[in-house]
Amino acid sequence: MTLSRWVIGFSALLLGACGGPAEMEEGVAPETTASVAQRSEQPGGGRQGFHRTYYHDAAKTRWAGALHGDCLGYITQSGVVTSYFDEYAFLCE
Repeated sequence: MTLSRWVIGFSALLLGACGGPAEMEEGVAPETTASVAQRSEQPGGGRQGFHRTYYHDAAKTRWAGALHGDCLGYITQSGVVTSYFDEYAFLCE
């Protein structure tokens, strides 16, 4: 926020020092101004980590293994991979 205020203030200062906006000639269309799109992102730039827990049975009572992806991009696996699992994702800071 502070940087954008600084840019706006500096631009206004330059416009005032240079005599303001240029005069428009008759019959000439004014220059078009470019716009900058702004968007809001989730904390951490939208990066996500995940954790998956594998189970030996459909009731998900006997732990079989785990797979974990952290915010730095490292993936760690322990145990075995089965078709029964729970998974959740989390936002990185």
